[in-house]
Amino acid sequence: MSELAEDVDFVWPIAPEMQGELLKITQLFEQKNQRVLSSSSNAVAICSDKLLTADYLRKRGVVTVSGVQLDEFTMHFQAPWVIKPKDGVGCLDSYYVTNPNELLLIKKNLTDLSDYLIQPFLKGESLSLSCLFKEGKAWLLCCNRQHVMIQNGQFKLDSCTVNIDTNNEIEYQTLINQIASIITGLSGYVGIDIIQPEGSPALVLEINPRLTTSYVGINQAIGLNVAKTVIEMSETVPIINKTRNDPCIISLCD
Repeated sequence: MSELAEDVDFVWPIAPEMQGELLKITQLFEQKNQRVLSSSSNAVAICSDKLLTADYLRKRGVVTVSGVQLDEFTMHFQAPWVIKPKDGVGCLDSYYVTNPNELLLIKKNLTDLSDYLIQPFLKGESLSLSCLFKEGKAWLLCCNRQHVMIQNGQFKLDSCTVNIDTNNEIEYQTLINQIASIITGLSGYVGIDIIQPEGSPALVLEINPRLTTSYVGINQAIGLNVAKTVIEMSETVPIINKTRNDPCIISLCD
């Protein structure tokens, strides 16, 4: 990978945050002074830790879902709870916990509790925002609904509807503007997971400084070639020309 980087004009890292993979790859290309089409290593370092992300944003005025590192949890909030890796991707190793006995059982089966966080399970729509970021500015491409199931006490992302109708577009644009001003190293395509309670402001769950599942359906849904737009963003501000406005369902297979 290091050798190949010498022969390209741009680099767009595609890797999970787990075990620091995305961070290491981003740092490698930055050290080689390559033109990276995604977020800076500083931004990736923040967003790779869901607990750190939530705390970082909340201290700067963004409403987030509160959480505690699992090994430090002493009933800060009532059940039901969500347990998930701090650097997890999708719903991998994410648990729905309804009572203290279930909590004890799950804790016994996890290797390192400090790698996990626990949050209250909140009622609301599970949504994601597909965005473009550059130099402290943000552009909302579409809002997506995540169809999440609970099977045998674990969360599973079954499918995603890309580009849903929403009355909250102005609110979401304001939210990502705020995030862009806080984590200025966010760049290129970024996905933001939120919980939308009925009648209340959205709460940020996590920021994914990489391609997300929703990316697959964006061109079909709004007619935008995101890859082309991201490359063009290296020279200018993005031009968001939506030629379609249709929902697109992305199904996930085991």
